[in-house]
Amino acid sequence: MNYQERHDLVEYPIQENVTLQVYWRDDRGGRGPAASLYVHDDEVLRFDCFGGDQGHCHVNLKQTRGHRWYYPEGTARDHIERSAFELRVNHPFSLRTNQDPRIQTVRIDPEKLKQVTDQMKDKLLEFANQLGL
Repeated sequence: MNYQERHDLVEYPIQENVTLQVYWRDDRGGRGPAASLYVHDDEVLRFDCFGGDQGHCHVNLKQTRGHRWYYPEGTARDHIERSAFELRVNHPFSLRTNQDPRIQTVRIDPEKLKQVTDQMKDKLLEFANQLGL
């Protein structure tokens, strides 16, 4: 897992070959709540809800070599809300633009995704509170 450490990781299965991991990070990439959407074991979205001017997301992490899409400056809570929006609304972009044809054809059940997104928000907020963010 390269330099990134994932603490208190919780995994939420969404459907076959689709899983969301929620955890908190404290490494050279940042400190705070985070979540990753995996499809066929490929991290297609990562949300780093660090607060301040450090909150960001990654789309198709491997193929974009970790480039970041920064959120507007705000609190960790603001970044958690933004991440929930990105997951619910923009996840199809990460699937369609992935280089793996298996991932390109995946369609995530919207009801299950909404349910897991709500669970993600609750857990990320819990981590933010525990970390004093």
